[in-house]
Amino acid sequence: MAPMANQQGHSFSSSSSSSVTQDPWTYDVFVSFRGKDTRTNFTDHLYKALSDKGIYTFIDRELIGGEKISPALLEAIEESRISLIVFSENYASSRWCLDELVEILRCKSSTNQIVWPIFYKVDPSHVRNQTNSFGDAFADMNCRFKDNTEKVLRWRSALREAASLKGYTCKAGESEATFINHIVEEIVVLVLNRTYLNVAKYPVGIHSCVRAVEMLLCAGGNGRRIVGIWGTSGIGKTTIAKAVYNAIAHKFEGCCFLADVRENSMPHGGLIQLQETLLQEILGGNKLKIVSADKGISIIQKLLRQKRILLILDDVNQLEQLDNLAGVGWFGEGSRVIITTQDSGLLKCYGIELIYEVHKLYDNQALELFSLNAFGRNEPPNDYLELAKRAIAYAQGLPLALTLLGSHLRNKDIHRWQAILDGYEGEPYTGIQKILRKSYDALGNSVQQVFLDMACFFKGEDKDYVMQILSSKQKASQDCIEVLVEKAMITIQYNRILMHDLLEKLGKDIVHEECPIEPGKRSRLWFHEDVYHVLTENSGTRKIKGIMVKFPKPDEIPLNAESFFGMVNLEIFINCNAVLSGYVEYLPNELRFIDWGRCQLQLLPSNFHARHLVVFNMPCSDIRQLEGFKKFPKLTSINLSGCQFLEKIVDLSGIPNLKYLNLSECKRLVEVDGSVGFLDKLVELDLRECFQLTRFGTRLRLKSLERLYLCDCKRLESFPEIEDKMESLIILDMEGSGIRELPSSIAYLTGLEVLKADYCENLSNASLHHIYGLQRLGELSVKGCRKLLTFGNEVNFEVSSSYTELQLLSNSSNFSDDNSLSLALPRLRFFFLGGCNLSESDFLPPLDCWSTLEELDLSGNNFVSLPECISKFVNLLSLRLCGCKRLREIPEVLPPKLTSVTLNSCTSLETFPKLSPGLQHLYLTNCFKLCGCDITENILLNQVSSQSSTIEIIVPGTEVPKWFSCCKEATVFEDPFSDNKGEYVAECEVCFEIPPNLEWETSRLALCAVFDLMTYHGCQFCAKILINGKQVNEIWIWAEYGIKLEETHVWLNCSPLLDPNKNMVEGPMRLQQGNMCQVLFYYHGAGPMTRCGVHVLGHQVGDVSETGIMVVDDDIHCHYQDELVSLSLTSTSGVGKRPRGSDTIAVDNHGPNVVVMDHDHEEQYLTLFSEPADHPKRRHIDIDEEQNLTY
Repeated sequence: MAPMANQQGHSFSSSSSSSVTQDPWTYDVFVSFRGKDTRTNFTDHLYKALSDKGIYTFIDRELIGGEKISPALLEAIEESRISLIVFSENYASSRWCLDELVEILRCKSSTNQIVWPIFYKVDPSHVRNQTNSFGDAFADMNCRFKDNTEKVLRWRSALREAASLKGYTCKAGESEATFINHIVEEIVVLVLNRTYLNVAKYPVGIHSCVRAVEMLLCAGGNGRRIVGIWGTSGIGKTTIAKAVYNAIAHKFEGCCFLADVRENSMPHGGLIQLQETLLQEILGGNKLKIVSADKGISIIQKLLRQKRILLILDDVNQLEQLDNLAGVGWFGEGSRVIITTQDSGLLKCYGIELIYEVHKLYDNQALELFSLNAFGRNEPPNDYLELAKRAIAYAQGLPLALTLLGSHLRNKDIHRWQAILDGYEGEPYTGIQKILRKSYDALGNSVQQVFLDMACFFKGEDKDYVMQILSSKQKASQDCIEVLVEKAMITIQYNRILMHDLLEKLGKDIVHEECPIEPGKRSRLWFHEDVYHVLTENSGTRKIKGIMVKFPKPDEIPLNAESFFGMVNLEIFINCNAVLSGYVEYLPNELRFIDWGRCQLQLLPSNFHARHLVVFNMPCSDIRQLEGFKKFPKLTSINLSGCQFLEKIVDLSGIPNLKYLNLSECKRLVEVDGSVGFLDKLVELDLRECFQLTRFGTRLRLKSLERLYLCDCKRLESFPEIEDKMESLIILDMEGSGIRELPSSIAYLTGLEVLKADYCENLSNASLHHIYGLQRLGELSVKGCRKLLTFGNEVNFEVSSSYTELQLLSNSSNFSDDNSLSLALPRLRFFFLGGCNLSESDFLPPLDCWSTLEELDLSGNNFVSLPECISKFVNLLSLRLCGCKRLREIPEVLPPKLTSVTLNSCTSLETFPKLSPGLQHLYLTNCFKLCGCDITENILLNQVSSQSSTIEIIVPGTEVPKWFSCCKEATVFEDPFSDNKGEYVAECEVCFEIPPNLEWETSRLALCAVFDLMTYHGCQFCAKILINGKQVNEIWIWAEYGIKLEETHVWLNCSPLLDPNKNMVEGPMRLQQGNMCQVLFYYHGAGPMTRCGVHVLGHQVGDVSETGIMVVDDDIHCHYQDELVSLSLTSTSGVGKRPRGSDTIAVDNHGPNVVVMDHDHEEQYLTLFSEPADHPKRRHIDIDEEQNLTY
C-alpha cells in the first residue's frame, strides 16, 4: 500500500514559513571595504555596477565610530547571500573592518554564505601572511590591544582564511571597469541561478507540508526517487511544490519546475516544447531544437543520465506526460522528481509509492490565512470574529478560496460583510464556486472583461503580448491587470500571466452561461468545436467579441464568403494553428487585433475600414496587395513576413503611429514606398531575405528607429541618404546585401552601436572612410567583404600623432565644423574581419580602439604574419585566426589579457609565442606543422604553472602526454539510438585516493582525451569529477563549431579539482586522506574517444618532510604511498633541478613526474622530472610541501 503523509495540524504564520517559501536573504550582496581607500572610487563604482544589474547590494554609507559595529550592520551581514571583502592597503588598520570580516566568516560557516575576497591593489599573500601594510597594521594592533590578544588572533585567523578563498585580484594599472564587470557578471549568474520561486504571499501551514515532502524525498541521499503530491484543485499542491523547490534546489546540479503540464502539453507539439524547456532549464544556454517527442526522450536520457537533478512536474493528468518527461532511471544518481496531480490512480499506475496527500487547512490555519488576506494580521478583530468564522466555513479549508474571500472582503465595513455573506445563501453555486463567483461579481465591468479575456485566451501568455492586444481595446488595461493581481485572481511570474485552474474554469463557465446552447451568441469563443461550428455554419452574431482558433492538432476550417458577416463587434481574432481555407468577403470593422497566419486571402475586402485596428499580423499569407492601408490610423504593428506573393508596399503615410513593420522573407517584394522613410514613430523595420528588393526609399528621416534589418537583400545596391540625425538607431544589419557604398550621411547615425555588413561582396573601400567615423560603434562585422579593406595609397587617412584623428566628410556642407575631425572607432569592442582578402595587416594602425577592443576575428585571410602592434590592444580577450593558411608565425608579444586564441586549420603555422598567463582556451586543430613543437608536453605545462584558472587546449596528437600519471583506454561502442551510422558512445573512468594534507583550494586536475576523426558540431563531451560519489566539478568541451578533424587530436584541460561556484553555494568541502576521487569521461558523436588521462597538480601542507606519491596500478586504481623526502630547489627560474645523489626522494624505477606549485607568488613554480617511463602502466606524482621551496 502506498504510504501517505498527512498534513500536520499546527498553525504557522507567514514568517514562520518564510524559510522554505521565500528567498531567505534580504540582500544579494554585502560589501565590506575600507572607506578611506575605496569609498569614493572602486567600491562606489562596484556598487553602481551591481545596482545597474538589479543586484540588491548593502553598502555602509556611514563613517563608522564607536567601540562596536552597529547591530544594523551585523543584521545586514547575516541577511546577505554573498559577501564581497575589498582588501585594500589600509583595510587591516580598521578594527571595524576586521570585526566585519570575523562576522562574515561566521555567517559563511553557519549559513553557507558565499564569500569572495577582492584584492584591490594588494598582494593576496600580504593579506594571508600579514606582511607589508597588513604587517604594519598588526604591529599597531598588537600595541593597541595588548590586553586582548585573543581578538588580535581572531583577526589574524580571519585574514588567513579569507585570503585563501577563491577571489579576484586587481593589480596596479589594470582597468577597473573591466575588472568590476567580470565580478558583476559572475555574481549575476550566481544570483539568477539561485532565484527562488514565488510561492505565496501568506504561506500559512506550508512548513509542515514541506518537511513531510522533504522526508519522503530524502534529498541528498543516494538512489533516485519520485514523490507524488496529491490533492483536490485549489488545495495548495503547486504552492507546496514550489516551497519544496526553494528549500532543496541548492542540493542539485540542475533544477527545473515545469508548471501547468496538463495545459502546456495539450497543443500539438506541447510535449516537445516541455522537453526543450526541461533541457534548457537544467543545462542552460540556448534552447535545443527537438523534432519529435521520441527523439526528445533519447536526448534527455543521453544528456541527463549522469546529472543529479531536481525535476518538478506540476499538474500532471496523463501517463503520456510522465512517459515523455520523467522516465524511470533517466537521470543521474541522487536525482529527485516531484509530481503534483489530482489523480492518485495515475501515480499508482506509474509505480509511484511515495505519495503525500494534501489535506484541507485546519480551522486555526484557515482563520489565520483568511485574516491575513482580510485584515493584514494573523487574527481578526474581536467584532469581526464571528463573521470571519462564518466566512471560513464557506471556504471549506481551501487556501485558494480563503485567499479570494479574504481579498474580496478587505477594507469593507461590518455591515457590508454581513450583506456579502448573506448573499451566499440560496446561490446556485456551492462552496468554492460561490466564493469564486462573488470575487468576480465584485470587479468593475472593465476589469471583468479583462478577466474573461485572460481566462478564455491568455492564460500562460507573455504579459507584453497580452498588453498589446488589450490596449487596442481599452486604455486602462494595465490598471485592470493590476487590480486582478491585487485581488489574487491572476499572478505575474517571469512576465507570464498565470491563473489558477478553478478561476480559469470560472471565467469560461461565465462565458458559456451567456448562451449554453448556441456558441454564436457568446462573447468569446475558444473551444475548437465551437469555433468550427460558428465559422462554417455562419452562425456568428454581434455578441462575439473575441475568437481564438486553437486545435489540439492542426486542422482545417473551410471558410465561405459570409463566415464573418454576423460578427460586427468582433475585436480580437487569433488563429494559432488552423488552416482557414476559402475566401471571405467581409471582415468586421471593429477588429482591433488580427493574428491570422497562413491566411489565404489575396486582397483585403474592399469594405474593410477598421479604423480601430492596432495590430495586423498575417505572416506567410497569400496577400498580394495592401491597398486601403490609409484607413488604419491607429495601426502600430504590421507583420507580413513570409508573404510569398507580395511584390510592393504602397504609400504608408496614412499610418502615422506605425512602430513595427516586418516584411522579412517576402521573396518577391521589389519595392517599399518611400513614405516608409518618414514614419516618425517607427521603431523597427525588418526587410531580411527580401531577395528581389531593389529599394525601400531614397531618403530616411526616422527619429525613433532603433533597429534596421536588410540582411540578404541581394538586389538592393544603394543605401538611402540620411536627411537628419537618427540618434535612436542602435543596430544596422545589412549582412549579405548587395549594397555597394554607404553614403557620407551615415555619420548622422550618431547612436549606432552595431553594424553588421558580412558578405556584402560589392561594398567598396570608400564606405570604410565613413564607417570609421562612427564614434559610438561597439561592434563592426565585415566578414567576407573582399573589396572593402584594400589599403595602401587608396585611402588617405589623416592621422595625427597624438589622437589618430581621422578627416571625415571635410568637403560636405551638411555637417558642422564640430564633426569634421573624429577619432577612428574609439569605442569599438568587437571587430570581425574574416575572409576580407587581407594579404597585409596594415589596417590596424589607423584604429583608436587600443584600450577598448575585446574580440578580433581575422580568420580566412592571406597574411603571413601579424603586425607587432597587435600587442597594443591591451584589453583584447579573444583572437581568432581560423583558416589563415599562409600564416607562419605569431608575434612574440601578444595582448596581455588574451583568454582565447583560435588557430584552427592554420596549416603553415610553424612557431608559437609565449602565451598570456590568463589564457583559458587554445584551439590548434589541424595545425600539423606545430607537431614538432611538442605542444602537449610544453605549452600546457607552461600554462598550468603560470596561472590557476581553467585552461583548455586542442592540438594534433595521438597519445596522452607522458607526464600524465593515469592513462586508460576508453570503452567505445556504436550508438544504438542514432539514425546515423558512424556515431559512437565512449566512456572512461579513472579513480584514485586523495593524498594526505592536500590543499584542495589550489589543487587542480589536468585531464586529457584522444579523439579520432570527428566533427565538433556532431559531438558531446564532458568530464565529471566526483569525491566519494558526490559530483564536485563538471567540464564540457568548448570547441569551434563545425570543424572537422583531419587527423587524431588531443584535448587537454586543467581545471580546479573542486568547482569554486559549487563549493561556495553548497558550503566548503574538506578533502581528507582516503577520500576517493573519480573522473568520468563521457563522449557521444562521430569518431570515437579512444583513451583518457588524469594528472593531479597541487601541494601539501603540514609536515614538510612528507610527500604523497600517487601510484596507478594495472587496473588504473590509484593509491598513495607516504615516504620521507628531502628536496632542495635552488633554481631562481622556478624550474626545479634533479636532486643530487645525496638527496633522498621516494621514487621507483619508472621515473616519477613531480609537480611543485606555490600559490603565494605571481609566478608559480613547476618541477618536471621527465625521465622516459620504462613501465607504461605504472606512473606516479609527487605533491610536495610548499615550505620546502627556496628562491
